Amino acid sequence: MALAILPRAATADVVTGTITPADTTVVVVDATGATVAQLKSGPYQLQLPVGKYKAKCQAPRQGDQDFLSLSEPVTVNIDCK
Repeated sequence: MALAILPRAATADVVTGTITPADTTVVVVDATGATVAQLKSGPYQLQLPVGKYKAKCQAPRQGDQDFLSLSEPVTVNIDCK
């Protein structure tokens, strides 16, 4: 039996964390700018393909936080203060 060696495809993994402060809304976009999630304050869990992402705070203050989804679980706490 022969095994073919193929490039490993990027797989999705779990991104968890907490969004603060209370009453915060965050939009997560991928490298192309497409929205992949809309989150409210508190704990969250997403399953995202490997890649670069940006968390965009919508309220109470605007701001951005870049993060990576890796091929292993990642914790990303988002502070919109």
